[in-house]
Amino acid sequence: MLSHLTTVLFTFIFAVSGLAQIPVSNGEPLDSLRYSVSKGTDTTKADTLKPGELAVSPDALDSKVDYAARDSIRFDLKEKKIHLFGEADVKYDKIHVTAEYIVIDWETNIVDAQGRTDSTGKVIGKPVFEDGGQIIYTDTIRYDFKTKKGRIKGVYTKQGEGFLLGETVFKNEKDEFLVKNGRFTTCDIPDHPHFFIQARKIKVIPDDKIITGPANLWIEDVPTPLAVPFGLFPNTTSRQSGIMFPTYGESPGRGFFLMDGGYYFGINEYFDASIRGDIYSRGGWGLKAGTSYNYKYHFNGALDVRYAKILQGDPELLGSTVNKDFFITWKHNQDPKARPNSRFSASVNAGSNNYNQLNSLNVNNIVANTFQSSITYSKTFANTPFNMTVGAGHSQNTSTRIISITAPELQLNMNRIFPFKRKNPVGTGNWYQQLGEKIGVNATLQGRNTVSLADSLYKRPGLVDRFTNGVQFQAPVSASYTVLKYFTLTVSGNVLGRGYFSSIRKYFDPVTQQLETDTIRAFKDLWEVSAGANMSTRVYSFLKLGKNTVRHVMTPQLSFRVQPDYSTRIYGFYAPNATAGFYSPYEQGLYGQPSVGRQGTFSVNINNNLEAKIRSKRDTTGTGLKKVVLLEVFNIGTGYNLAADSLNWQNVAISLRTRLFKKVDFQYNSSYDLYAIDTSNGRINTFEFNKSGKLARMANSYFAISTVLASGQPLKKPSTKGSPEEREELNRNMNSYVDFNIPWSLNANFTLRRSNTGTEIENTQALQFSGDISVTQKWKVAVSSGYDFTNKEFSLTSIDIFRDLHCWEMHFNWIPFTSRQSYNFTINVKASMLQELRLNRRRQWFDLTE
Repeated sequence: MLSHLTTVLFTFIFAVSGLAQIPVSNGEPLDSLRYSVSKGTDTTKADTLKPGELAVSPDALDSKVDYAARDSIRFDLKEKKIHLFGEADVKYDKIHVTAEYIVIDWETNIVDAQGRTDSTGKVIGKPVFEDGGQIIYTDTIRYDFKTKKGRIKGVYTKQGEGFLLGETVFKNEKDEFLVKNGRFTTCDIPDHPHFFIQARKIKVIPDDKIITGPANLWIEDVPTPLAVPFGLFPNTTSRQSGIMFPTYGESPGRGFFLMDGGYYFGINEYFDASIRGDIYSRGGWGLKAGTSYNYKYHFNGALDVRYAKILQGDPELLGSTVNKDFFITWKHNQDPKARPNSRFSASVNAGSNNYNQLNSLNVNNIVANTFQSSITYSKTFANTPFNMTVGAGHSQNTSTRIISITAPELQLNMNRIFPFKRKNPVGTGNWYQQLGEKIGVNATLQGRNTVSLADSLYKRPGLVDRFTNGVQFQAPVSASYTVLKYFTLTVSGNVLGRGYFSSIRKYFDPVTQQLETDTIRAFKDLWEVSAGANMSTRVYSFLKLGKNTVRHVMTPQLSFRVQPDYSTRIYGFYAPNATAGFYSPYEQGLYGQPSVGRQGTFSVNINNNLEAKIRSKRDTTGTGLKKVVLLEVFNIGTGYNLAADSLNWQNVAISLRTRLFKKVDFQYNSSYDLYAIDTSNGRINTFEFNKSGKLARMANSYFAISTVLASGQPLKKPSTKGSPEEREELNRNMNSYVDFNIPWSLNANFTLRRSNTGTEIENTQALQFSGDISVTQKWKVAVSSGYDFTNKEFSLTSIDIFRDLHCWEMHFNWIPFTSRQSYNFTINVKASMLQELRLNRRRQWFDLTE
């Protein structure tokens, strides 16, 4: 307390003489010397004031000025200035200035800040100016609190995704910056950016735009001939409209081209749109329109519509072709929290068969031959076991040119309920009550309206009559009980009903001497009932191998299924005809036709699992055990139909799956037929062992081995840098994200299929692989390819080379052979605000339609 009074006394004495210096305390700098200052009061109108009230001078500031310094504060009463030394800090309203040395003139409301040169000649404590979140690093600054104008030298500040450097900057009362001899870049190295756009005059409008006079591009301190009479850059986190510059290239079949040129419409924070076009020197063109939307916590999605007219060859010569193709993509996702009991979603991928083959440069799109679409609305009825789904779908195969459309499709489900369960049980109940409480039932009602035709048939009249429709109802009932302590017995039954709005009638036409088919438009319902039982248990066995233990788990299952023969005359589901033969009027039904043949089938299935617990050699406590899965699944099963008059045994099915070294996956499936095959009659009621001496004949088999190897570092998601929209886009397109932190990775998959029809054996085997390697911290090479051993040819091969150039990035894609032989080279700035600052070169060596 005494020390503080002494400090105040010395301050007063020096202030009287016109010079005040706040010294250090006890020879050490004060931790925080913080004060406030404001303009003096005006007493010229004191006679009009109320007692005890002071008048505010018209020159007074709107807010008080807080100031502090680490070393010392000196008051110059004669010059009406305050000198702050050492980590000086001044705050006024939204203005915050820090520097090694700051001078406040309370007469003119001007603050001057600058750094200090240390003993090594280095300038330390350069001023940092902050205005409402806008931070500016400077060499010196002079700012007027009253007029809100300032003069700044040696500026470095962040503007959106870019950085602004200026020799001299003037700040006006609108918070706009007028820069003299400025440089704009997205490179975050202030002392030596890799590139910048230099202009003598630059105007920065916060949260709006950056405007420049004549400017040109510099790369590595070398001026380039790329110059513009003026520049306009977005300077806001909100979306901005602008021109999308095209890329150029050359194609043998189309000539020179410009691609993806157009305009982007940054409509608002929820919705944007773009329109782009392609043009070829030989007459082809393309148009692309897209939009994306995002209503936070409600829904998001994107719609893209594309049309292309590709002209191949000279239109005045024979052999030229014109392809008119389109493609539509729509993605819609609803936030689960928006409506917990209902949800709408859409995933649409539909278009012409040749669109991707002729227009896409994406390898995945080129090799894909199947497109699927679905639009669904689902609803859960609260406090009930019911839920509903309504939707429409589309499936398209570009190889077979078959298009399937389903519209609409309805499914109503009832979750499993226990109708005999007591609501208010008292005690354990009688034996029949205990059995009844375990009986559960669930039900499903579904209906579809669908058509599947070649794409050319959709243009013909009468499309509505080609649709197939129907409904199906299923109500499975089951109950599980523990028998003899170790066995689980499951008794089940199922009611299956089908309803069709049309059926067929076959007859022999004596005039045409052919078998004819009529369609009968009338609703028919078909019902089936089946029942069964299943008993299973688990058997554990252990084998000690030194300090290690091997555990074998065997799960045997014995089941029995019984069902009548619904093809008999009493059910009326089949129509024996002397001329048309035996057939079902519902054989074209959407949910199939009634079952043929009696079922009284016993089935046996044995599943095996093999694991080991191995003691680590590094474990000195003797308690550390590591579980190793030796065999995940080894399943073998068959069945015998007591009700069949011949071919009673079912095929023996074997499946095996395991993983070795936590990296290599093995899968094997096969089916063995116990019966022999006659070349003229097919399967005969004679065992294969009696004919060839073999126990069984392999009908088909599938073997696959795959691995995913990496350098030990898991793939991590993109960093949290960038705007929320950019992070969301990266998370939606992880395949487009290049992670340079993984030194190498390899994906490989080998498959072998074998089919034995009795008359011939077909083998197919193929290898697919992809991988990448980071040659250095900035270089990465990726390869994707495969080989078809049956046809002895490579699949589509793609080689990608990536180069991280700090604020730039480079991508080279090369398809070395096949009809897609081409390359694509792109070098561009990473920042999205300068995404059009890029060099792109595309070249196709072969016509895409060849």
